[in-house]
Amino acid sequence: MIAAAAAPAFADNAKTADEKFEAAGKLRDAGKVKEACAMFSESLALNPNAIGTILNVARCAEEDNKVATAIRYFSDARDRAREQNLAPQLSAAEQHLAALTPRQSHLVITFSEKYPADAKLVVGGRVVDFSNANDIAVDAGAVEVVVSSPDRVPYTTTAQVPEAQHLSLTVPILGYPVTVCASCRTVGKVSVAVGSVAAVGSVIVGWISHRDWRNATAQCTKLPSGDLACPQAQVDQVNDARTLGNTSTVIGITGGVLLLGGAALWYFAPSRSGTAEHMAFVPVVTPTEAGIAAIARF
Repeated sequence: MIAAAAAPAFADNAKTADEKFEAAGKLRDAGKVKEACAMFSESLALNPNAIGTILNVARCAEEDNKVATAIRYFSDARDRAREQNLAPQLSAAEQHLAALTPRQSHLVITFSEKYPADAKLVVGGRVVDFSNANDIAVDAGAVEVVVSSPDRVPYTTTAQVPEAQHLSLTVPILGYPVTVCASCRTVGKVSVAVGSVAAVGSVIVGWISHRDWRNATAQCTKLPSGDLACPQAQVDQVNDARTLGNTSTVIGITGGVLLLGGAALWYFAPSRSGTAEHMAFVPVVTPTEAGIAAIARF
């Protein structure tokens, strides 16, 4: 059932790819090269095995001075043509490769540390195996390099690679993430201020409650059991003084928590965002020089 369902879909893709290929040819004949190249790419996405389409996409890359990309497509077309004994396509691919190969740019990447198996190297939007980093064919111009590893801060840079040149690039040690709460130190300062005010306030309220208690119990009699026997007029004052004292205790505890917590937050929160700093010494070898470089991120 799966095979039966896939066959019509593949046939439809191939038919649409052929239609786009013919339309792209007409656009190129009309001098609309940019539109034609976009159409050839759409056709190739639908039928990636069409040698004629591969050759045209390669030609578009060559005309756009994307030498490495053109070489990659021409090499694919050459290999397919050789397998299928297509002499004209094989000859065309080999001729273009012979002309383009001397113009190819290369990026040589060295690393300041060894990465785990799940680390990733992306060069010019393409994933590259770390074992091939000593010679990466790239299109001339600005090439973005991204190195990422779990639990580390990705390293991103853009290298300007001249045509037909080998450019060396050294990747520093990846930084470790630092989680920074931009407002944590401010919150800590505010907490210290509020906690200090609360602590002072609790002392004042406590002193007032103690004074009121003494005044209210001055006319009370202390019983052998330890309880106080107070006139009815003094009972409410005694209860009010006790309530005020409890309030003072709550305010004091709350102020102490805010004061200590705010002080800890203020002291321990990082003052700025960034990554852990590391330095490594790595060998650097280029066609014109050799030596040792100190690599770090600041």
